[in-house]
Amino acid sequence: MSAWKGVIPAMVTPLKDGGKILDMDALREYCDFLRERRVDGVFCGGTTGEGPLLSLDERRKLAEETVSRLHGKVRVIIQTGCIRTDQTVEFTKFAREIGADAAGVVLPFYYTYPDESLYRYYMEIAEEVPDFPLFLYNIPGCTTNDISLELFQRLLKGVESIVGIKNSSDNIFQTSAFIQAAGKRCAVFNGNDGLLLPALSLGTAGLVSGNASTFPEPFVELFNAFSAGNMDKARELQRLIDKLRLILANGRDNASFKRALQLRGIQAGSVRKPDRDLDEKESAWLKSSLQDLGVLS
Repeated sequence: MSAWKGVIPAMVTPLKDGGKILDMDALREYCDFLRERRVDGVFCGGTTGEGPLLSLDERRKLAEETVSRLHGKVRVIIQTGCIRTDQTVEFTKFAREIGADAAGVVLPFYYTYPDESLYRYYMEIAEEVPDFPLFLYNIPGCTTNDISLELFQRLLKGVESIVGIKNSSDNIFQTSAFIQAAGKRCAVFNGNDGLLLPALSLGTAGLVSGNASTFPEPFVELFNAFSAGNMDKARELQRLIDKLRLILANGRDNASFKRALQLRGIQAGSVRKPDRDLDEKESAWLKSSLQDLGVLS
């Protein structure tokens, strides 16, 4: 298998009936939308995908359909992390069985744990699901836990199946330290779109992006421009992405992502409660802002 690199959108999860039910038809259309825009992979069921708000059965169905649609065309990383180790192991086994390319395993959340507990968490997953590629998923703003440099170094030595880490932190110094520690051992992916170009300059292999779930094109263009050594173009695209991410954030990313996808012809549906969809005024502002930016055809 070739090296892990490039642009990996963090997929939204299409939901219908007010966010109550998975919309499998829309999911298949959405998978095609991303593949046609030449992304290098997808990250399914993560933060942007409302993974913690889905039942385990829903997460299985989402994973299975995504792998079925994209297998052999685009790499599929299934976010399998749960608050409990046994559930994470079970879901990671399922991801391997259905043919996913890797599992992205978020740190346990809500409770704060010492490094030793986090090390054992990943070690048990690797032991129970051997020979299956694992991505560490570090998003301290959501989990209350953070992968320290010391923990990362220990995991690289103790868990052979680790192929990458997604670092969704605004700490560029941490990302730099991860890159130095990883060397050629595993790929470091940036998960903060405001730091995309600086992170690539430091040596990240690519990005896992929520904003790219809706507008993958500028991210693919930036990665290609950087790879070709066209820094002027890369800087121009970073400025565009900075404007885009501020518009899409609008205080509530997932609702904005889904509404923007609808403006692009993909019926991503509603977000799941307790989140709420954009109201009429917010939707109008989003549409006009994206039009002004020139990203809506």
